Amino acid sequence: MPRYWIHSAPDSITEDGQRECARGDRCSDPRIVAEGGKTLRYPALTYQTFCPADRTAISAALNALPELFVRVHQRLDKTFSATAGGPIVSMSKTAPVPLSLGADELLRLVLATLVSWEERVRTVARLKPLDTSTSRRRRDGQVLTQAYTILSYHLDALLALDAEPMLRDGELAELSGADAGLDILYLVHRCRMFLTDTKQPARHLSGVYCDCGYPELYEVLDDDGQPAGARCRQCREEYDRDGYADLTKDRAEPVKSYRRRPLVAVSQAERETRRA
Repeated sequence: MPRYWIHSAPDSITEDGQRECARGDRCSDPRIVAEGGKTLRYPALTYQTFCPADRTAISAALNALPELFVRVHQRLDKTFSATAGGPIVSMSKTAPVPLSLGADELLRLVLATLVSWEERVRTVARLKPLDTSTSRRRRDGQVLTQAYTILSYHLDALLALDAEPMLRDGELAELSGADAGLDILYLVHRCRMFLTDTKQPARHLSGVYCDCGYPELYEVLDDDGQPAGARCRQCREEYDRDGYADLTKDRAEPVKSYRRRPLVAVSQAERETRRA
């Protein structure tokens, strides 16, 4: 059981006192209501900030952030793109930036957002506040680990935060636990979108036939863009790395080679004989 138990609702309590899920139109467990011959979707009613389905989604997103952060950090060096997709060509007269500015911006956004909510949770949970001078000298991995540990252990307290002024984009805004949950989902979405953009597209594995008899095998890549098998777009059969290796041994299409006949000079007598 978590340290903070946010007032849960017994089964006997009616809808009175409940509120709509903070995810709004994107609620994972919406209410389906028929009105005027139309089927409408409304956010689920809950006693907490988010419905149980979205609370689970936020928890899963928070648990996925450390791994996504590491993968985005690996794209920080531009040599990754050079080794994965060919050399980087710069059309500018100035020297190219050795680091990916998109990855650096995303990493800074993740750390700044998590630390800001960590400070709020530390206050509510009566934990030792962050030392500003010391925290600025911490490495990114240490910052992420500490913020993730605090937020994951006190997730219910985070989502139940009242609205207070917080700094966002250089301006003060009233943010609550609902904004914290939406921030976590947004950060995971940004990381996955960035990693999808840098992932190499699947290529057609020509010359290898699937068990269905069609040469429609396409390479399957893992989360890091490395070959992990193959998938047939004709019958939807999937092969893992070992299965595809066995398939190439048995189903490899033989390469046909044709030998052209050499040209031989024909004498005048032979040419007249053939015409006769």
